Amino acid sequence: MGRPKKALISRRKTLEVALRIIDEEGLEALSIRRLGDQLNVRGISLYHHFRSKEHILVGACELALNDVRTPNTSNIDWREWLVRNATEYWKALRAHPNLIPILMRRHPLRIGLSEHNATAGLLAVQGVPPGAIMPLLEGLESLALGCAAYESAVASDTGTDNWQEQNPFLYRVSVNAGIPRANAFRAMANAVVGAILDEYENPSEPFAEDADGLGQST
Repeated sequence: MGRPKKALISRRKTLEVALRIIDEEGLEALSIRRLGDQLNVRGISLYHHFRSKEHILVGACELALNDVRTPNTSNIDWREWLVRNATEYWKALRAHPNLIPILMRRHPLRIGLSEHNATAGLLAVQGVPPGAIMPLLEGLESLALGCAAYESAVASDTGTDNWQEQNPFLYRVSVNAGIPRANAFRAMANAVVGAILDEYENPSEPFAEDADGLGQST
């Protein structure tokens, strides 16, 4: 399908509307036709900026992660900005939980890889051992995705089984958490960084699956 010769709507506006539809109605609600209707243009007009619906989803994710940026200076302690970026990523996922299934596939979809590349480069410049960089990135990515996905599932729990009465101790501690979630996340992120550096500097015996290469990332 050929692209229209002239854009009828901006790329940014298209992604803003796509993100709003995803936030309010879910991934299934987004379609080229629906997006065109919301923008008051024919669906074909969207192909001026995007090759497919998948590219729109990628763009919506990148828009949602707009505040997660690698510093352009090496004057900030790397632990400080790395944990801050992980926290901003977690906040973005909490604000846009319907994007979590897409961001689970961020590597094969190439979402934010250039930003990850910049992060890896700055960490190396700031003296982080190259062998520890990928475990740090993967550990913080997994933490943010896992925490956000769990919180989203709890928040959307509409069960009618009165779990509060059936699990009184769990309910009591859930409503009396003494640490704000953002503080708890930062504490966990700092713990991840510390644990990975400690493992790198003082390696423990490999797990059985690691010995066979099954525990290694590609």
